[in-house]
Amino acid sequence: MRHTGRQGPPAESAGGPHGGPAGAGGPGHAQVPVVVIGAGKVAHAAHLREMRDLPRLIRPAAVIDPDPEHRAALMAGFGRVAVCTSAEEAVWAGARAALVLSPWWTHRDAVLGCLEAGLPVLCEKPVSLDLAEIDELIAAERRTGVPVTAGYMKRHDPVVQLFVEHCRDNAATARRISVDIHDPNAPHLVDHLVPYAPPPYGPQPPPAQEALGRALGPGASGMQREVYARGLGGSLIHQVNIVHAALEGTGRTLHGSLEHSVQWAGGSAVSCRWRPDDELLVEAGHLRLPGHHRYRETIEFTGTDTVATLTLPSPYARDEGATLHIDTWEPDTGASTRTTHRSGPAVTGFREQLRAWTRSIAWTSGPGGPPAPRRGIWPLPGLREVRADTLVVREAALRLA
Repeated sequence: MRHTGRQGPPAESAGGPHGGPAGAGGPGHAQVPVVVIGAGKVAHAAHLREMRDLPRLIRPAAVIDPDPEHRAALMAGFGRVAVCTSAEEAVWAGARAALVLSPWWTHRDAVLGCLEAGLPVLCEKPVSLDLAEIDELIAAERRTGVPVTAGYMKRHDPVVQLFVEHCRDNAATARRISVDIHDPNAPHLVDHLVPYAPPPYGPQPPPAQEALGRALGPGASGMQREVYARGLGGSLIHQVNIVHAALEGTGRTLHGSLEHSVQWAGGSAVSCRWRPDDELLVEAGHLRLPGHHRYRETIEFTGTDTVATLTLPSPYARDEGATLHIDTWEPDTGASTRTTHRSGPAVTGFREQLRAWTRSIAWTSGPGGPPAPRRGIWPLPGLREVRADTLVVREAALRLA
């Protein structure tokens, strides 16, 4: 791992009960001190909440955020957190990796700064919705040799991994993959997890509008930019990534196979359909329904003799987990079998993502080395997957009817 500068004292810090000594991880796994870039809603509602429960794996050593209220809220829950203005300053404060949790249109500059400072990055999705920026990040990752992991936290849920493995095992007989999301995206889902008044749901801010204009081109309409930023790039890009993982190695791709892309209800609902080949149809829909009181997500794989149905709760929920039902039928007897897998409470994608990411960058030398990864799930999602997923949702945005 490469770092510029030397470790030095923090510029500003606050005491707290959860700092923990450096190197407090288990055998072969050192604790990772990170710089948190962006201490907004997603940081407090997900990542920081999990970090407080994983002090032996990861701790915030520094924070970069222009809002003093955001910084103070983070520092109140952790000890010895330095306030910095750059990734290089964060290295001096002790950071050895970076969580980029700021709005997506700021990711390019943040990630580039981290790579130049030698900090491995976990970047929230969407890493970028601009293909030119993604290509720039891929080139910087190759040049510096510092890895970037994409924040596809659903991929780290063990039940989602079982779903992906089942799809791969039955890919030859795949006939349909469907995605159905009912998303309140409403205050009651996360506002109680954020220690300050979060910004209201509303139009994209001017910097986001400018970034969307660059990403889609000058001919894109306001509706196309809105749906690209939210229903497609802000949500369905997760499920596009899961579908891509499920189809890995088959030669099937969603990009270039789009049959239709439609929006309705003022852009708060979007649906797409792809036909990668004559045997397989992929459909995905996202509905923003603020009146609903629970998030609902269902992904279903249908093969000639099997159906796998994956249901996922809100990514911010801890009181319930993912459930996977796998139904199979014997071709000769018609006998059916159902196998059910459940994650259980507190096994969140965000938590498992932090576990996987810290393991990937923090193994120390020791007898036996790191454990073998589970089949088909390693390596962590990276920038090339980001590019493939973005190609798909960008094409869908430009074809919206």
